[in-house]
Amino acid sequence: MTDQEIVARCLAGDRDAFAQIVEMYGGRVYNLALRITSDADAANDCAQEAFVRAYRALHRYDPVYPFGPWLMKIATNVSLSHAERWHAHEAPVEELPERAEPDEHGPELTAVRREELSEVMAALAELPPAYRAALTLRHLQQLSYQECADALGLPLGTVKTHLHRARAALRSRLAARREARP
Repeated sequence: MTDQEIVARCLAGDRDAFAQIVEMYGGRVYNLALRITSDADAANDCAQEAFVRAYRALHRYDPVYPFGPWLMKIATNVSLSHAERWHAHEAPVEELPERAEPDEHGPELTAVRREELSEVMAALAELPPAYRAALTLRHLQQLSYQECADALGLPLGTVKTHLHRARAALRSRLAARREARP
């Protein structure tokens, strides 16, 4: 069943249909909120608020377009609003991705990769919320540039600029962290 069919069922009054949407997109929405807010509790609140807003606005969703980017735009807006209000970017993120490390690499390589991932996530948490949002949508949620622009409500050129600046800032922060190592 497609997202559009599930949305049609929701609009027809099927209460269980929206639960399918939450189940399908819950992890992605939470992860997006976590990357933007850098706080697990805030991410839970933002994800819940995003689904409430999506449910209330479901009648405005245009089924001609993919559902995921529409929902991610709502989640992004809720999370950015929270980050701007509460300055949540000061707390570091120490979450690992959903996918497990392959066992074939051995424990040493796995430990090194986790340490590197922790460094990247900590550096990502230091970026301004708008840059974190752009990087998260593009690289972690794997949305196209246009889908990122739609989700952020920004012109495509602005999103590309945010991504360019965010990558440069991330590289700079990672280099500084490596130089600071004993």
